[in-house]
Amino acid sequence: METAYSPKKAPHKVTPLPCPCMLWPAFPSSQNSLTLTSPKFGMRTMLQLRDTLTKEGPAFGYYPNPLKTWLVTKEGFHTIGSTTFHQTGVNVTPDGRPYLGSPIGSPGYMESFAESKVASWSALVTNLADIANTQPHAAYSALNHGLSSKWTYMCRTTPSRIMSQRLAPLDEALRKKLIPSLTGTPPPNDTEYTLFALPAREGGLGIRIPSKQATHEYNASLFVTSALCNHIIKQDTHYGQEIISESLMAKSTVGQQNRDRTKNDINTLTPLLSTNMQRSVNLSKEKGASSWLTTLPLKTHGFTLHKQAFRDALSLRYGWTPNKLPSKCACGSSFTVEHVLSCAKGGFPSIRHNEIRDLTADLLSEVCNNVCTEPELLPVTGENLAGASANIQPGARLDIAANGVWGGSFERTYFDVRVFNPHAASNRHTDPQTVYRKHEQIKKRAYEQRILDIEQASFSPLVLSATGGLAREATTFYKRLASMLASKWDQSYSSTLCWLRCRLTFSLLRSSIQAIRGSRSSSGHPFRSGAIDLVISETHLHQ
Repeated sequence: METAYSPKKAPHKVTPLPCPCMLWPAFPSSQNSLTLTSPKFGMRTMLQLRDTLTKEGPAFGYYPNPLKTWLVTKEGFHTIGSTTFHQTGVNVTPDGRPYLGSPIGSPGYMESFAESKVASWSALVTNLADIANTQPHAAYSALNHGLSSKWTYMCRTTPSRIMSQRLAPLDEALRKKLIPSLTGTPPPNDTEYTLFALPAREGGLGIRIPSKQATHEYNASLFVTSALCNHIIKQDTHYGQEIISESLMAKSTVGQQNRDRTKNDINTLTPLLSTNMQRSVNLSKEKGASSWLTTLPLKTHGFTLHKQAFRDALSLRYGWTPNKLPSKCACGSSFTVEHVLSCAKGGFPSIRHNEIRDLTADLLSEVCNNVCTEPELLPVTGENLAGASANIQPGARLDIAANGVWGGSFERTYFDVRVFNPHAASNRHTDPQTVYRKHEQIKKRAYEQRILDIEQASFSPLVLSATGGLAREATTFYKRLASMLASKWDQSYSSTLCWLRCRLTFSLLRSSIQAIRGSRSSSGHPFRSGAIDLVISETHLHQ
């Protein structure tokens, strides 16, 4: 029986609630389990329960409303139920009713309910696809942070034999309407659709295939709630630590099963991808590289992308060629993504580098003292620096210096930033971790001994890829920085580190998109005008 109640102080609000367990002691133990000897006896017991709720419920703030109370009977018992409850105002049906968003009742009712829900979800996805034509970032976030939870919940609470066979229209709406609107490309083939279904941290988009998730979600729900269900069936009012531990262990098991299933999907999918897409997906799987996808696109915090930028970001993620690119770069080379991310024409690599430098320096200023950018190093005056690649030039500068990063407030650390293009010809055929180590070693050979011997300080190279990955020492440093920021701001370390990675990823992503779409033709052209003092004098600007 589904019982609705109206709170005494808010009669307009109706909320479905289960029967309060404190009322069950009013019934003999033989009736508590509702193992009834005959339909008539069962109906009389339900009526007695309803009367007890009406009488005793207000003491617990429970006010049954008969007009919104439904009794769902099995087939053939509708007449007995209607006769028993005919003077109570309780609704009796042999079909079924939605309860907390899921159907209960006859198979026919559950099937029709599922079909109607799938039709409404498909319509919502179609509407979301229209929004995605102009606001793809917002539409993608609305899907993964809101809309998809509707069918995920129902897949968990409705038998998979009913759901999985009726989700095909929703699959089609996602594949043929929403995804093309998000990406600006034709509908994905089977391989791409499976790739997009992977979690963002595994190189996908997290757009799961509903018909494939139904069975897994329902079985997982049964497994996780089994301990609690058995507890309820036994009518045991003591909810102890044993039940909690069993439920937590079940959740952990389901999580591991999901990870194993994802790993198997990746192993099956990888050989089907092109070499270029395999490398792009591997780069997107680096820690923090997908945070721009999983965060909410809030303009206040600078985490939004307009429609062209969002689709360009997806193109970079999957090795696609962005739309409407010129055929030639301003430098005369062919205009390809691999080329423009490294082309110095227009100064975009320097802009990308300076974005990371300035962001890092600003954050260091929050928790360290004596922070400066581009500090000049002490000159080499007779010191013997080993290595032919050591930088001994006078006036040499690094990117950042700060006190108090690794030690006391007087212990100084120097940082030098390098952001490299993983798609460049010198990098794309090498394992990314090897490329990271190579660039770290280049920085260390150039500066580390000079910093240690002459500055008597420490040195940390900050090597990042243009796709959002970090080298080992950069990872260690940003974890340390997140820990210091979390302590000062009184926030959790994990949340602060996630926010920091997101800021770095958005800075790199916007810089890469600017390198693709930015103008290079006017870069380096001098401004031609008369002498500024003569112009001001003759035009009386000083007045």
